[in-house]
Amino acid sequence: MKTQEKPNPDRAVLLEIDEKHQDQRLDNFLCSVCKGVPKSHVFRIIRSGEVRINKKRAEAKTKLCLGDVVRIPPIQVVEKQTLESLSSSSAVNKTQLLKAAAEIPVLFEDEHLLVVNKPSGMAVHGGSGSSFGLIECIRALRAETHQDLELVHRIDRETSGILIISKKRSALRKLQEQLRARSWKKYYKTLVLGSWPETLRQVDLPLLKTQAGEKEARVFVDEAGDKACTKFQIIQCYKSSYSIFTLIQAQILTGRTHQIRVHTSANKFPIAGDDRYGNFEMNKQLARHGLKRMFLHAARLHLVHPATNETIVLEAPLAPELDSFLKSLQAVQSR
Repeated sequence: MKTQEKPNPDRAVLLEIDEKHQDQRLDNFLCSVCKGVPKSHVFRIIRSGEVRINKKRAEAKTKLCLGDVVRIPPIQVVEKQTLESLSSSSAVNKTQLLKAAAEIPVLFEDEHLLVVNKPSGMAVHGGSGSSFGLIECIRALRAETHQDLELVHRIDRETSGILIISKKRSALRKLQEQLRARSWKKYYKTLVLGSWPETLRQVDLPLLKTQAGEKEARVFVDEAGDKACTKFQIIQCYKSSYSIFTLIQAQILTGRTHQIRVHTSANKFPIAGDDRYGNFEMNKQLARHGLKRMFLHAARLHLVHPATNETIVLEAPLAPELDSFLKSLQAVQSR
């Protein structure tokens, strides 16, 4: 990265992108150079148009290219953010942050990748109401190498399961190329309300995302939206004294926001515990019976290793609370 000065609180500066930062998202790049600045503020200055790439407005998800010139407006930069400064509505301190990081299960690790089983309720990164997320926790735990740790992809805060973190810039670039080419095979396990029909094996419904301010996006089925395709397969049917459920596998062929949640809900089979697109009255009853979160889990992922070029299969067991809830139900014979 070439620049005549560091990001400045008094005047704008221009940064030229080098090989280390090419293919990085604009928001992630800004967070890396403006250490200590809340991610919510980073999103705000991007949306306002104060941040420019080659003198043009850009979105947070814009990928940087070698030689791009990024304008960063006057911004208050904290040179070193301490763990004690990270806080949320629950006033998480350094000890709690490190404890949370240490309890995140590691599924796979080598010199290129770190794959974890993300807990439900934890955002993947800070911003949108969270002062920090999983990536900040992991970086805090691995302070000696945290500068090279980057999220390869994202999953919803409420969703648990496989999340990949790159440990080298070269690995990040190759994996994101695979993502853009849609070569990953991603499988989720989800429990829906009702008796899912055997004939409903694929849903093709376009999805339109709306987002107001810094609140989380809401997604609707809309012909003006982006193409979205999900394949479904029944795993097991269940019943209880208060409802019927179906555990299904969902394979996403496109990576749209809230895709599985909206596709199941649009077909009148909302995900158990979904507080955004689900059955709110049933969710209250589910909570009384032990399910206090959304039953959606990123269970399996097929990809090509960025260094060995071998296909690897990553699997994440169901979170204990999901497994426990399933055991409280009565399995019924498949139709």
